[in-house]
Amino acid sequence: MVRRRVIVAAVLIVVGLGVVSATVSADADGRPVATELLDGTDPFDADTDDDGLTDDAELDTYGTDPTAADTDGDGLDDGAEVEEHDTDPLDTDTDGDGLDDGPEIEEYGTDPDEADTDGDGLDDGTEVEEYDTDPTVADTDGDGLADGVETSDHDTDPTLSDTDGDGLDDGAEVEEYGTDPTVADTDGDGLDDGVEVEEHATDPQAADTDSDQLADGEEVNEYGTDPTEADTDGDGLDDGPEVTDHDTDPLTGDTDGDDLDDGEEVNEYDTDPTVADTDGDGLSDSEEVQGRTDPTDADTDADGLDDGAEIQQYDTDPLAIDTDDDGLLDGEEVNTYGTDPLVADTDGDGLTDGAEVNEYGTDPTEPTRDIDGDGLPSDVEQRYGTDPTVADTDGDGLDDGEEVNEYGTDPTDPDTDGDGLSDGEEVAGRTTGGVSIPGADPLAMDLYVQVNYAQGVPTKDDSFFETVVTHWAEMPVENPDGSTGIDLHVREDGYLDGAPSFDGLNFYSIKADYYRQELGSREGVYHQTIFLPFESDVGYDGYGEVPGGYNIMDTTARETFQENIWVHELLHNVVGPLEVPKACDDDPNHYCDDGWLQSTVTTGEDEFLPEPIADQIEENGLKS
Repeated sequence: MVRRRVIVAAVLIVVGLGVVSATVSADADGRPVATELLDGTDPFDADTDDDGLTDDAELDTYGTDPTAADTDGDGLDDGAEVEEHDTDPLDTDTDGDGLDDGPEIEEYGTDPDEADTDGDGLDDGTEVEEYDTDPTVADTDGDGLADGVETSDHDTDPTLSDTDGDGLDDGAEVEEYGTDPTVADTDGDGLDDGVEVEEHATDPQAADTDSDQLADGEEVNEYGTDPTEADTDGDGLDDGPEVTDHDTDPLTGDTDGDDLDDGEEVNEYDTDPTVADTDGDGLSDSEEVQGRTDPTDADTDADGLDDGAEIQQYDTDPLAIDTDDDGLLDGEEVNTYGTDPLVADTDGDGLTDGAEVNEYGTDPTEPTRDIDGDGLPSDVEQRYGTDPTVADTDGDGLDDGEEVNEYGTDPTDPDTDGDGLSDGEEVAGRTTGGVSIPGADPLAMDLYVQVNYAQGVPTKDDSFFETVVTHWAEMPVENPDGSTGIDLHVREDGYLDGAPSFDGLNFYSIKADYYRQELGSREGVYHQTIFLPFESDVGYDGYGEVPGGYNIMDTTARETFQENIWVHELLHNVVGPLEVPKACDDDPNHYCDDGWLQSTVTTGEDEFLPEPIADQIEENGLKS
């Protein structure tokens, strides 16, 4: 105020003296003295406020205050703003970034014309005032994410490279691993993301990297298993099921030490992988597997003895219920009867232990007295109805003991199967007269036939005989051994020394000539069939004794018919007169309701033996 008064006074003096005109600019700023005096500027100083702008420019061009060097008070003189920084001298914050232009230049080194100097998505003022980030560096913490991206997209701390402290920079989490940079354990598996990546090579986005039903953290921190291997110990079970389902050790392939992997036990054998002997029978599971016993069943063969006891104590077969095949279970022998399960006849009396217990009711540990030495104790003979004082009660050439214990024949019937041959002969394969009877079976009917041919007739081929043998085998005659059928044995003896033919009347004269002559010692054992021509007026194609051991066949008949008629005539020989319903009233040797013994056998219709006739054979046996 003092200076202005002095200037005004001086101007007035000068003006009053007529030295200067009031309309003239005294300081070359283009403004008349009087105007400057009225505006309060110094008429003798072109830049009254020394801010680098003339008073005229400030007033007329920039609108700034020519008396104030820093019109907007932002720390920069108006001239510097206009001439150097291109900022607005009337606006303290030219770029509107929250920082005055002066501090941007003098303090922060930011561009006062750019709100976001480093282009990181945050205004400079926000970086300085709110986040304390460097407004001149896009990625203040050097984590690979721009500061603005951190604050706006990921909610991470732009001043910390690893916001969640998990060992991975925020940028790596976002760009490389896809993990959450604000959560140390993205997948919640108990392992920080950095630990998963750097130490265990697990997937930080998957709680269970190897899909074994255990979280990666559980595997590392609790169980010591490999979180990248579903089956750490390679035993065939994933680590999770080992821990949660089976209580096995996921670090040991064979938890119970029984030489079977845990997976084998669970998946293949259904055994307990935590117990070496699942069924508690004294054998380890692997021993049972190798020995083919059932490791889940203490008594594999259900004989009353545990598998371990059979092998280790009794030396019996754990896969056979009756090791010595004596008719008693191994367990019965050991636990009930005190017999030796390895010896069929413990007391050596000729009777198996099973027979003594189940059939005779005798003590299998004490020899039973056998008076006649036939292999059957006296009390047993009483049960069978045999004579305890006679070794061969039925006189068939077999001792009673042999029949009962070895052959299964009836010791009270000399011909158990009723085929006309004694049991002893059939067992020996030879009659008491020395005749060979090959293939004889005392428990199934055998029929022996000798075939002779008249001179000049053709012999039969194998297929002819095979067909007839099959017909006899298919007859529904039940045998003592449970089978059915009659076993036909054919012996071809060749040609007669003559060429007889049958005229309808000479049946027995032919027999007289050739029966005994050809059969010899086989007479009574073998039946005889003679193939010869029948004269045309006879009217039938075969003829046989009823009953008897002799028949003849017409070789002029059709081959198939000869097969059927031969069965028919042999049945006459061995059945005799029929004693059944539907036997023909006027001819009891024939059956009047179909089958082999009809008076006329129709091929394809009558090739069977009716049940009533089969019953008669079973009842009466074979005749001769």
